[in-house]
Amino acid sequence: MLAPVDQLADARAEAVLFDFSGTLFDDTGVLDPAALAAAAARHGVRLDETGAAEVIRRTLRHVDSPEGFAAREGCDLSPQAHRRVWTTLIADAGPFEAPLVEALYACLTDPHAWLPYPDTVPVLRALREAGVRTGVLSNIGWDIRPAFARVEVLDALHTVVLSCEHGLAKPDPALFALACERLGTPPGRVLYVGDDPAKDGAAVRAGLPVYLLPSERSAGAARGLAAVLRLVR
Repeated sequence: MLAPVDQLADARAEAVLFDFSGTLFDDTGVLDPAALAAAAARHGVRLDETGAAEVIRRTLRHVDSPEGFAAREGCDLSPQAHRRVWTTLIADAGPFEAPLVEALYACLTDPHAWLPYPDTVPVLRALREAGVRTGVLSNIGWDIRPAFARVEVLDALHTVVLSCEHGLAKPDPALFALACERLGTPPGRVLYVGDDPAKDGAAVRAGLPVYLLPSERSAGAARGLAAVLRLVR
């Protein structure tokens, strides 16, 4: 869905800003039982994959509950806030002891655990080859740049704007304005691509046209990012 459409009716976008989680990188498979069991061992905790799967299930059930969502408010404004909020949520999900909490938090924020959608790398490379200025704007509490470097597309990004580095988070229009300034492109010519109608859709308040990806996702399936290539010069 593109909104508002009229902003791109006469001329296509000159630059693109992407959300990270759920847009370019898959957020559904980050916590893996084998990886958690290995991380737990490094923290002195004996945990087999069956036990790790149960820990993950209990954690996700708690953090994705209405109470968990409420507790996560403001967690992306700094790395310290992110660690404090998420380790508290993880601990309360068990309750789990500190070493296991640290192991799970390490898995959650491990750039190698975040995998791009099948169309992420091709689309970012196509934009780079077309000379389109491209960036990422994300509500996140840790540095995601290594995730892009690992799949060799960090050099395709002209800017990476993270909420935890600026003390601002979507839907604050000031964060979108900052990202456009970093791109050197007027907001009306910057297409914002995301998946959250509230936080990503708020880009329209800063003057950016928005392309929202479908909320439905299939494991291993392309995210629909190729459509972006038709919306830029």
